[in-house]
Amino acid sequence: MRISPFALFAVSNILKVTDSVELDTYKGCEVPSFEWATFATRSATRTKGLRGAISGDNIFAAGNVRSNSDAETDPGIVQIGLTGPFSVSDPTGLIATTIEVDVQSYPESAGYAENAGGSFGQYEIGVSKIDRKTGEPKDLFVYGGYGMDETSGLAAKGDAIAISGHFTGNLTAVLVDGIKTIWNSNIEVGGVPDEADQFHPNIKDNAGHTGVDDGFVIKARASDGKADWIVRYPESNKDSQIVAVDIDGDGNIFGSGYKCTQADDAEEKVCDGIVAKMSSADGSIMWEKPFPELGAAFFLKYDSEDESLYISGTTSYGGAAKGKKDHSLCAHDTCAITLRISAEDGSVHWERSAKGSPRWGIVDSTGGVELATAGDGPYIYVAFDDVGDDKEGITSLDAGTHYAGCKNGDTITPEYEITTSRVMTETDCPEGSTFVSRTDDQAVPASQAETGAHCGYYSKSDACLIKYHKYTGLPIWGADVPAVAGLVPSSDGESVHISGRYSAGRADSFDDNVFLPGYARIGGLGSSVSGLFNAKLSAETGKGEYVLHSGGGNWDRVSDSVGDADGNVYNIGFSGNLVMNWGGSLTTTMSEDGVDKGDVAPGTPGIERHMFISKLAAHTETTHSCMTQCDGNTDTATISDDSCFIDGQCYMGGDTGAFFGKACWNCDPSKDQKNWVQGSTIGTTQCYIDDLCLNNGDAFFYQRRSWSEKIFSECQICDPSQNREEWTLKTGYDVDKDSNPPEDCTVRTIEPTGAPIKETSAPTGAPTTIVHDHNDGKHDDHDKSASVPGHPTHGIVLMLCLILFVHVH
Repeated sequence: MRISPFALFAVSNILKVTDSVELDTYKGCEVPSFEWATFATRSATRTKGLRGAISGDNIFAAGNVRSNSDAETDPGIVQIGLTGPFSVSDPTGLIATTIEVDVQSYPESAGYAENAGGSFGQYEIGVSKIDRKTGEPKDLFVYGGYGMDETSGLAAKGDAIAISGHFTGNLTAVLVDGIKTIWNSNIEVGGVPDEADQFHPNIKDNAGHTGVDDGFVIKARASDGKADWIVRYPESNKDSQIVAVDIDGDGNIFGSGYKCTQADDAEEKVCDGIVAKMSSADGSIMWEKPFPELGAAFFLKYDSEDESLYISGTTSYGGAAKGKKDHSLCAHDTCAITLRISAEDGSVHWERSAKGSPRWGIVDSTGGVELATAGDGPYIYVAFDDVGDDKEGITSLDAGTHYAGCKNGDTITPEYEITTSRVMTETDCPEGSTFVSRTDDQAVPASQAETGAHCGYYSKSDACLIKYHKYTGLPIWGADVPAVAGLVPSSDGESVHISGRYSAGRADSFDDNVFLPGYARIGGLGSSVSGLFNAKLSAETGKGEYVLHSGGGNWDRVSDSVGDADGNVYNIGFSGNLVMNWGGSLTTTMSEDGVDKGDVAPGTPGIERHMFISKLAAHTETTHSCMTQCDGNTDTATISDDSCFIDGQCYMGGDTGAFFGKACWNCDPSKDQKNWVQGSTIGTTQCYIDDLCLNNGDAFFYQRRSWSEKIFSECQICDPSQNREEWTLKTGYDVDKDSNPPEDCTVRTIEPTGAPIKETSAPTGAPTTIVHDHNDGKHDDHDKSASVPGHPTHGIVLMLCLILFVHVH
């Protein structure tokens, strides 16, 4: 089959695009700053921001909220407090507004136990309402019930919001004209769910038994949160959920998700993707489209321009070969799937596949799907976790359903060469040619487009960001990126923003030249560091333009990002830090329960984890404040004599690296303007061991998890007079460096003739490398980074374990 000159030109240009993606730098001279942040501030409650939506002048942040009181011993009501804004002019929220809302207490035994205390059965559905311009909190809507219930989807339009998720027991909503309670279909009305049938929201083996629950959808008024209706959908005898929702112009609700069933004589459940349209009036099903070739449908976006829906999904409910489905368009064990379907009846228009095993989890960074804005053109963006990261080479994006075309003799001109402003029809074929539909035997195979669009060039990335033409499904480019939590096409159509979380110290996140620092918490291990990021890519080429490390340190997550028509980007997530470094000029200090603790050091953990909403003024970019000259790339920029530029952020001389566990290091422009320099206390009163600043006499410790008890060594201490960067052995002890405390130390019975302590050179201050942590960010809402000692042998063991984990994964 011939390839037209148009196609050759397109392929040539797309190949140039992919080259630019591969040589990505994210080192732009100009970056935006955060304006404000709003927090939940009560230690008596735990709150998690998971999804965001904007309507008018309001931003809505939905998630899970709970009382920390065990109703079996301390029944009653506690209050959630929302405080904001914390801003550059008011970083401690001194003049911020606080609102308080009651939340019910439930028994800890009502759901799956959390490792850090309490249970998932204590959570309710919570939707915060914030003034998007000022950050002032306006309201918090709560929908709750006995048993485990969780939020996964949120949409807003006009005076309507839609919320979705799943539940195990019952769920109650205050209606516009009354109150309604729905019950899980697997228990009797008035019954309670089985504790053993409620599972962690991000359980690793999704293909196994993950509980007995139903999905739910609520349509409510944005003005006061009162519900028009609440429905149980879909029902199942195993596991089901509406993962994402959207709203059309008539107020009807679209939902995407999955439904798992297990036959009486079957050993395993079977999960199918599902998309449905629900009536604006009462939530009744207007149409339902099952996708038996999908293990789950994830994200969904409604396009009013031509009544279509865009869906992301996977052929494996388990996120791996286990639980995989046979899919006619997937030539691999597992695939990520993107679909365009009709919003009127659910019929499929086109489908694209890519090799990978994307997975689903409530607090995972699992990507998203979004419409490009008008200034960009007729495109969509979709991000998939675990696509292009299998370390086996390039993942082509030229796969999926065939293209329609016009046939003239033996030549078929594909639809993307005929019209790109709308869906091609039979009348678009020139006289003398015949129309070939996408389902015709003669239709053009997706592989013959040969666009060159791909992911997997950069093998250390965790995800793939893809731009597709929305009418044809033609892939435009693919970019290797870290795991994506938030996806926001810019309002001007020139760029696309992504956000997420990274775990530092294990691999590069963006490319071989870009490193983000790991935020540390006081009392934590140097190996258990992480951070949040916001990045911008070119809409035309997929080239990275900048990346900001935008907070982190303790229980930190960004779960979603949304954008407004003014070009601002809002992060929604949760954190356990009292002090947050948002990048740029905003650093906030939060007081839990309104208690002023005075000067709080970076890395100080709070009592609880708290939902946040933060505003990034992405439409306003300025040159890094410490640069006197910068021409397109910060590597060649001129830094002012009194400043440093370290890991993408400006610091004044004398500033320390306290956020990153380096309070004993500082910015010293006279010595090094691009790396932290060791301070004078190292080697005198302090050591720098295992990436942490330690005081004389501090002991080595082991901690199985970040919430576990610390077990201190009896024989290994910081003694800067002996060794400033390795543990010093106390006199009279022998140490087994392959063992953790308390087995590491034994009292010496025979004194050796002499064992001099090795003195090594100072660390160079090289930047910390990063990678997405699958144990930490994927399957648990706690910090589950393995806590390991800092001896060289322990580091080797950790590295081998990580290599084995990646290989198995």
